[in-house]
Amino acid sequence: MAVRKRTRERAPESADEPKWDTAVRPQATVAEFAQHWLKQRAPGTRGADAQRLRDHVLPLLGSRRLRELRAEDVAHVVRQTLAKKGMTVKSARNAHAVFDALLADALRRRLLATDPRSLPPDIWPEEETGLVPRFSLEEVAALTTDERLEPEQRIYNTLAFHSRLPSADVCQLRFGDWQQRIPAPVTPELASALAGWQQSGFERAFGRPPADEDWLVPRRSDITQPHSEGSAFKAFRRACVTLQIKTRSPRAVQNTFGET
Repeated sequence: MAVRKRTRERAPESADEPKWDTAVRPQATVAEFAQHWLKQRAPGTRGADAQRLRDHVLPLLGSRRLRELRAEDVAHVVRQTLAKKGMTVKSARNAHAVFDALLADALRRRLLATDPRSLPPDIWPEEETGLVPRFSLEEVAALTTDERLEPEQRIYNTLAFHSRLPSADVCQLRFGDWQQRIPAPVTPELASALAGWQQSGFERAFGRPPADEDWLVPRRSDITQPHSEGSAFKAFRRACVTLQIKTRSPRAVQNTFGET
């Protein structure tokens, strides 16, 4: 008599159940999960989603275990994205939206220990409005004195806020000509900072006293070269990120002590 093989009936799949090509291991890294997650994205958005993750998320968190992510990790990604040269708030929000969707799916699949998506309420820069953007006095003080920043960065920040010169002109100031090129009157904060920089600060930073032809704010990698406007403001935005200060445009720097 033939023996009829019994088969186990499979429970019907829920529409909410994941359908990976392969299983995601519980200790998966962010990069591993992203690879699986992207396979399920609509073809029309998959390429853009992958690019945003590659550009902004994976370089920072790709090797981290997904289940270990915390809110401060996600906030760090947002701040680093905002600090990139040429980055707009809209583009940064779009990049974050992809990361947020990835994390939401990981939560649904119970691959995260806790929900890390909560961001500080002031993390996003203000959108352009009728109000004049500016930095607060507390933020200016931090950007010009906080020793977590390199000394030449503090000098650049002081010049940017107090010299009333555009960033491109600040980059071209030398020890031998700044007094002629910065409009009078020079603020006490700027005069004090530049006096200390000339007397001892430059030498402590670069190993020799400054000469007249030296740039006030040279590149640390080559002190014979000045910053470009782009590299200077990129460094300024990194300083904001370091101090957890909301990044703003060059216009906000110029407006801080200017006329409304």
